[in-house]
Amino acid sequence: MKGSKISLFILIIASISLYSLPLYSQATIDTVVGSGQVGYNGDGILASQAKLYSPMAVCVDDAGNIYVADSQNNRIRKVDVMGVIMTIAGNGVFGSMGDERRAVEAALAFPMGVCVETVDKANNKFRIYIADTRNNRIRMINEFGIIRTIAGSGRFGGSGDNGPAIKADLAWPSSVALDNAGNVYVADTQNNRVRLIFNPNNKPGAGSIGSAPHIKNPKPGYIYTIAGTDFGGYGGDGEMAIIANLNQPWDVYPSNGDVYISDKNNHIIRKVDKTGKISTIAGLPAIPGYYGDVLKATEEKLHTPYGLWTDGKTVYVADAMNSRIRSIDPAANKISTYAGIGIFGFAGDGAPALNCIMSHPIDIFGDGKGNFYISDLENAVIRLIKTGGSSGGTRTTQ
Repeated sequence: MKGSKISLFILIIASISLYSLPLYSQATIDTVVGSGQVGYNGDGILASQAKLYSPMAVCVDDAGNIYVADSQNNRIRKVDVMGVIMTIAGNGVFGSMGDERRAVEAALAFPMGVCVETVDKANNKFRIYIADTRNNRIRMINEFGIIRTIAGSGRFGGSGDNGPAIKADLAWPSSVALDNAGNVYVADTQNNRVRLIFNPNNKPGAGSIGSAPHIKNPKPGYIYTIAGTDFGGYGGDGEMAIIANLNQPWDVYPSNGDVYISDKNNHIIRKVDKTGKISTIAGLPAIPGYYGDVLKATEEKLHTPYGLWTDGKTVYVADAMNSRIRSIDPAANKISTYAGIGIFGFAGDGAPALNCIMSHPIDIFGDGKGNFYISDLENAVIRLIKTGGSSGGTRTTQ
């Protein structure tokens, strides 16, 4: 009888604990792209059978197509809604040629970033933007499949601010993102800066840049620094972002007039607000680690945060060296683990995301329907976390 009471008590406590867990704790994870084998085995096959080689970034368009920066294959891959994979940019050769021709004939050089802009959803027309990292360029595929450079001279350097973006020097840009005015944001990683290409496609109605009030009368196709100096380090919180120090910023994401930055080598997440001031919203500057989600977000540790995504309220981070996805609520100064138990390996498909095992998750993207796509780098796969809820927004509609 005594044992029965104890068992009943344990069952009640377990039920209460389960009921009290946040909705995302019941999210499940599955692999949607990649066989787990490293390499390249062609196109026109099911994405689940495809080989990837260092998938560094992932995004999804409004129609549900998935895009992957298949970096060491020097390609951008697309998975359609039927689950078939194809190459949309890159011929597989490490190089820089091919502008003003079909993107699949062009050469890329270890592209690390990709994002998509809807041109005409009804007719499945999208623009694809690529951080062509080792070419020190940002390239764009138009809705007709033609590729061109929109930023970067090809030289490794940091010059060119306040002038034409195609004449500027970049230094291994690692990611690219857009706001809904058509401005392109670049994590210019080795320059320790975040830069912006103003309205490269001459969209009508583009106005001032909310997070960069220092930019007066910006010109279409010109490039500007919005955060960071040439000096790699940490400093500047509470000040204007253009005088703050960053340390190899990896990802950038604009949302509702603010700009979020994964300041990778400072092991923190930072925010540039609408007035142009920068602050830290998670992590201890230059102190990597993991405390266990028990402290305030600004007192908790991260370890080499790479990709990030936000719906404007919650920020999701690929906390790569902790092998976890973390979620941050800046308003409440809270942080929690969204996926992963912190062990490097592969396990957990078909089960709760909180219990899964990843290996160096490097990017995250939300589709606005409660789903999150993860670049599980060392496992050479893209994984999907489903919550069944709605988180609002995509990379191109914030």
